[in-house]
Amino acid sequence: MNLQKKTQYLVMGIVGLGVIAPASSFADTLGPYVSAMGGVNWVADQDLTQNDNDFVEMEFNQPLHSGFATGLALGWRFPVGLRPELELSYRRNTLDQFNNRVYEGGSSIEGKGEEQASSLMANLWYDIPNLPAPLSRFTPYIGGGLGYAVLTIKGLEAGGVEFGGTHRDTVSAWQLGTGVGYELNEHWSMSLDYRYFKTREANFGKIQGLPQADVETQYNAQSLMLGLRYWL
Repeated sequence: MNLQKKTQYLVMGIVGLGVIAPASSFADTLGPYVSAMGGVNWVADQDLTQNDNDFVEMEFNQPLHSGFATGLALGWRFPVGLRPELELSYRRNTLDQFNNRVYEGGSSIEGKGEEQASSLMANLWYDIPNLPAPLSRFTPYIGGGLGYAVLTIKGLEAGGVEFGGTHRDTVSAWQLGTGVGYELNEHWSMSLDYRYFKTREANFGKIQGLPQADVETQYNAQSLMLGLRYWL
């Protein structure tokens, strides 16, 4: 059995659980839960800066080619609809090209390398309760979080010239999010989740092949993920 058929059967099985499960209000599902998420990740064009001068812009490949995000979370839902949560996530994208190369007259060139963001976030979500009966299994939510991210760039290369190995920094981060959950049964629910994620400027120090000045950058990404949640 190939992967495509296995995936089809898995999706059909999840949908089937939702169809046969007894109707109930999602607001009745309280207490602790664990969840897992995965999906695609877009990174905004990103400037590398030296001495407050944006000397090159990194452009990233499209998500279906290289970008993805995953996450694990542990949270607790209270009767008022608030869900404090701890989330561990990982994002990865590969480079497409370098633009606005100040040291080379503003030109563009094909680029290689990848960027990763591993983060630990303290989130607070608010579940919007009491949708009309036909939609009672659905629960939209909004919220955000604060935390820290380890931002890593490695394998940077342009025109056959390599720029050092691996460079990383730990920085503060924040995110905004929204989504909708769908109750499958008493213990399981699935969700569609959106995240806007941003860090403060990371300092990578001096990078081989560039003028001898600290290199800084700021990470800005958007993620769209499917999630599966288990209520303990």
